[in-house]
Amino acid sequence: MGSTPGNGDEFPATSAATQSPGTFTPPRIGASLGRYQIVSTLGHGAMATVFRASDPQLGRDVALKVMGMAHAARGGASERFRREAHAVAKLRHPGIVEIFDFVDATETEPSYIVAELIEGPTLRKLMEQAGGRLLPEFAAVILVPLVEALSVAHDRGIIHRDVKPDNVMVEISGKGARVVLTDFGIAHITGLESMTATGAMVGSPAYMSPEQARGHEVGPGTDIWSLGTMLYELATGTVPFPGKDPYTVVAAILKGTFRPPAQVVATVGREFEAIVMRCLKPRASERYASATALAADLRSFAHAAGLVPVDEALRHYLDDPATANADLRPRVAATSMARARAHARRGQIARALSEIGHATAYVPDHPGANRLLRRLSAGRTALRIGFAVAAIATALAIVLTVRPLLKRELAASKHRQPVPVVAPTKTAAPEVPVPKLSPPPRAEPAPARPPTENPTPTVATTNIAKTTAPVRKRGVRRRREPPVERAVTPPPPPTTPVAKPEPVPVPAPQSQPTAPTPRQAPPRPLPGTIALFARGGFCYPSLDDHAPSTLMPVFRDVPPGVHKIYCSRTKSSPKQLAGQVDLPPGARIERTVTEKDGRLSIARRR
Repeated sequence: MGSTPGNGDEFPATSAATQSPGTFTPPRIGASLGRYQIVSTLGHGAMATVFRASDPQLGRDVALKVMGMAHAARGGASERFRREAHAVAKLRHPGIVEIFDFVDATETEPSYIVAELIEGPTLRKLMEQAGGRLLPEFAAVILVPLVEALSVAHDRGIIHRDVKPDNVMVEISGKGARVVLTDFGIAHITGLESMTATGAMVGSPAYMSPEQARGHEVGPGTDIWSLGTMLYELATGTVPFPGKDPYTVVAAILKGTFRPPAQVVATVGREFEAIVMRCLKPRASERYASATALAADLRSFAHAAGLVPVDEALRHYLDDPATANADLRPRVAATSMARARAHARRGQIARALSEIGHATAYVPDHPGANRLLRRLSAGRTALRIGFAVAAIATALAIVLTVRPLLKRELAASKHRQPVPVVAPTKTAAPEVPVPKLSPPPRAEPAPARPPTENPTPTVATTNIAKTTAPVRKRGVRRRREPPVERAVTPPPPPTTPVAKPEPVPVPAPQSQPTAPTPRQAPPRPLPGTIALFARGGFCYPSLDDHAPSTLMPVFRDVPPGVHKIYCSRTKSSPKQLAGQVDLPPGARIERTVTEKDGRLSIARRR
C-alpha cells in the first residue's frame, strides 16, 4: 500500500475495462449488481448515478456509484472512473468518503465504485432549508472540517477541482456530526497525466478558479478558490460570479470583479469578508498558502463568536438551527458593540458606524447601538459647530489684523511725492503695425533727411497695410490710418540716372553687431534697425509698407546710405548681424532671406 496514488496497485486493470460496453442493461431498483442489491436511487451526476444498495455478505448498506452508459462508451471514461477509486482509497480522513471496492466493467455489468453510505443531506439542501443562506459564523463552522479534509488530500498530491455544495454531505451520527467531501471524479493527481483533453475545462463553472477556467495547471489554490466561493454563497445566498450560462460565468471569473460580501448582506463582518476576499484573489499565489492556514482562520473566527468547540457547535446547529441562531445573534451583536465603542474612543467614526451596522443586523433593536449612535451624532454635530466657530474666528482675526495695516498704508500714500514718468525717446524709424507682438529694439533717433536733387518718387498703391503717404512730425512717423484706396500721380522720373550699387558680401553671423564697413564718404544715419526673422517671417521695421509677414520684403522709401540688417531665428533670441547694404537715392531693393546649414543668407536684387 505504499505505492504512488493512482498507479493501479490497489485495483489492477482488466481487459474489459478498456473495451466498449457490452449488451448490459442499466441498473434498476430491485436488481442485483454483483453481490449488491440495489435499494434506491440517491442522486445523478454528470458521469455516474449513485444508488443505495445492501451488502448481504457484510450486512450493511453501501453507496454504489455506477458509471453511466453514455460515458462508458467514451474513450478514457473508464480509466478516469478507476482513477477516482485509486485516489480516494489512499485518503484517510473523517471528512472524505471511504472507498470499499472498485469493480471493472464486464460484458454484462458496468463498472462501479462501492463506497460508504453517508446518511444526511447535501450542503445545498441544508442551505435551502435555512432560507438560502446561513449566518457567517455557522458557515465557518460547517466548512472547517471540509477544509481540513482537503488539506489531507493536498498533502497526498490530490486536487479535487470540483468543490461545491452539491458534493458536500452532512451526516449526524451519535453525538457528533460529519461534513464529508464526495465525488472525486475529476480529481487531479499531481505527477500523473490528465485524462481530459488539453485545455478542456473540467468542473462546475460557478466554482471554477481563473487558472482552471483558462485550462492552466491547477494546484491547492484551485480548491481554495472554490472554498471561498462556497463561503461567499453560504453567507450571502448567491455566488460571487453569477451568470445565465456557463460562458457568461467563466467570463465574469476571468474578469475578476465582484461585489464584496459585506455589500450584499449586513451580517457579513470585516473578519469574515477578509477571509473570503483572500480566497478569491485572482492569482493563486495571493490566496492562502495552504488549506491548513484557511482552516486556522475559520476556527479563530468561530471561536471569537463563542462557537467552541466547533464539532459541538455544528451538531447544535444541525439539531435545531432556529435555537442556534437565536443563541448566536446576541453574542455577535455584543462583540460588535464592544468594538464600536473602542473605535469611537479612538475617533474612528467610520469603523464604529460599521460595527454598529453589523450589530443591528443581528439584533435590530439593540439598545446600546441606539445610544452610541445618538452620542456619535451629537459629537459630530458639535465637531461641525466647532469647525464653523474656528473658521469665523480665523476670519475675524485676519480682518482685525489686516485692516489697520491697510489704513496706515493708505495714509502714508497720501504724503508720498508722485514719481515722474519719463516718456520714452521716440525715433524717426518708421513704425510697423504688428498686432499683439512686442516691438523690436529701436535705434537712436536719426536727423532729418536733407533734400536731394532726385527725391524718392511716390508710387500709387492699394496696399492693405498703407494707403496714405507717411506723415512726419517732430521726427516721428505716426501709425497709418485705416486702408483707403486712392491714386497718387507720380512725379516725373529723375533726369539723372541712378547708379547701380555694387554687391555687398554678407559676412557670417556674429554674436554682437559689428561696426559698419568703412567708406570714403561717411554713411548716412540709419532710420532704424532692419530685423529679419527667418522662421516667423517678421521684419522690423517694415520698409515695404506691408505687414511683417513675409520673408521676401521689398524695401521702398528707404533713405540712401549704409544699412545694417539684423536677423534672428525667433523674436526673443539675440539678433545677429546678417549683412549691410549701401542704398543709393531712390533705390528699390528686394531681399530674400533663406536659411541654409543653420545660417541665414541674404540675396539682393533690384
